[in-house]
Amino acid sequence: MEKNIIILVIITITVATIASAWDASPVVIDKSQIKTVSLIDYPSKFNYRQTINDCGPFNVAAVVRALGKKEINPQQFAEKTEWRLPNKYTLPWGLEKQLKENDIGVENPNLKSLSDKEKIFFLQQRLSQGKPIIILGEKNNFEHYLTIFGFDSSKDEFYVYDSSHDKNPGLDGMTKDDSVDLPGNRIFDSEGLLSFWRNGGIYGIYEWYAVVAGKL
Repeated sequence: MEKNIIILVIITITVATIASAWDASPVVIDKSQIKTVSLIDYPSKFNYRQTINDCGPFNVAAVVRALGKKEINPQQFAEKTEWRLPNKYTLPWGLEKQLKENDIGVENPNLKSLSDKEKIFFLQQRLSQGKPIIILGEKNNFEHYLTIFGFDSSKDEFYVYDSSHDKNPGLDGMTKDDSVDLPGNRIFDSEGLLSFWRNGGIYGIYEWYAVVAGKL
């Protein structure tokens, strides 16, 4: 236990050092690029349910699956993911490293200074470009990653893959699919998504964290 605490302290210091150098350039929002509806294909057959504290690699696998158009074993991703805490939490750059290793480009926007409405516009703009977005928030008092695969602004809906969503009673290892024929397995309205997102962060660092994924 003592060894784990020491490791945790070292990693936390490292996180703070790297985060202090995080790109602070302003995010430019161009509303002309925002569609009314944008859907990135992610069918229900890919709604795998994560093993304990494996939301990071399961979400990376989801993005690679969607953009690379190939089947990915999320458990194998979990075994290969680097930059994980003793409790198996995946630090953000562990996700980013694994995305890059699978030929996925990443964007790390600094969104803290944006208003809530501007954050929603940012998500819609990137999704309109066909780019899924992994965000870090809080679910049931635990840090958790979700992947956004689409939206419909006329309905105020975002279509999300949640790897810890309720079990599918008919399919072992899969989640329920509340979005039916839409991408992912859950539907959030803007306020619900913001509420999840604003509570994310690791030791006060990486608040409003998002990694935008795109094909290289």
